[in-house]
Amino acid sequence: MKVYHGIVNLPTDYEGAWVTIGVFDGLHLAHCQIVRQVVHFARENHSRSMLITFEPHPRQVLNQTPENHLSILTSTAEKIELLDTTGIDDLLFVKTDKNFLETDEKDFISELLVRRLKIRAVVIGYDYHFGRERRGNPNSLKSAGQKYGFKVVVMPPFYFNNVLVRSSLIRQLLTEGQIIQANELLGWLYSFSGNVVRGAGRGRKLGFPTANLRLEVRQKLIPADGVYFVKANLVKNGYYGILNIGVRKTFNESERTIELYLIDFPDQELYGRVLKVAMLERLRDELKFETAGALNKQMQSDLKLCLEKINKIENETEVCIK
Repeated sequence: MKVYHGIVNLPTDYEGAWVTIGVFDGLHLAHCQIVRQVVHFARENHSRSMLITFEPHPRQVLNQTPENHLSILTSTAEKIELLDTTGIDDLLFVKTDKNFLETDEKDFISELLVRRLKIRAVVIGYDYHFGRERRGNPNSLKSAGQKYGFKVVVMPPFYFNNVLVRSSLIRQLLTEGQIIQANELLGWLYSFSGNVVRGAGRGRKLGFPTANLRLEVRQKLIPADGVYFVKANLVKNGYYGILNIGVRKTFNESERTIELYLIDFPDQELYGRVLKVAMLERLRDELKFETAGALNKQMQSDLKLCLEKINKIENETEVCIK
């Protein structure tokens, strides 16, 4: 897959692709249906396939006040990583700013899709909107297709277990801590990457040394406060762990933190390193304990539960291999 950051970086002779357009935040099951179709049609017609997306998310540009802040499901790097497995030939990131968002939908079609890309066809979702004030829609593209001679394929709504799959629903599930349900709609384990920074060192005194994480991409959505069963990757090694998201209620603090205890991790220095954390399941709410001893007892209980889950996962894997 070739990745282009900005229209100006496209080859001057680029033409004839089947394209799909959208923000694709989350690259969830419905998005993947669209991507599979554009790849299929392109190959069937001996053409290239291209996905056009926008960076940053348009709503982050339009709603820049704290109360309207939009947290994203996938960073640029995550989109590239996920799309690299789909068979799409080309990925184009179009820079989003207020000037671009004021582009008339007719100009967007005529200048980018027709003049610059000379597309053969476009595959879009049923609810796709674009251009100034989101005036452009599937009907706009169909009319333009008749005028300029390209095909338009509109994908219907996609349901999983009778649930309409949408990025907004996945955000809601994550903010409620419903990790398993969110992962089902995504089709992959929701994750984030963080740099290990120094903390107060309380975890080590309790017998649970934790890595304090600072988000690599500050706009990433972090799930609801609570304690989670996770799997973390450090370079090429994976470790199960217990993740706490919250304000350290037991110690009467107020700053939201992300702390990770890695199970069976060798005693190595982690400061300054990057961990990628995949969310598996929410275990419980963040609680306030009267003493550090009571907190330690609960953490021992959390660890026991996670070890049982790890054992179950490993046994299921062995059965699958056999």
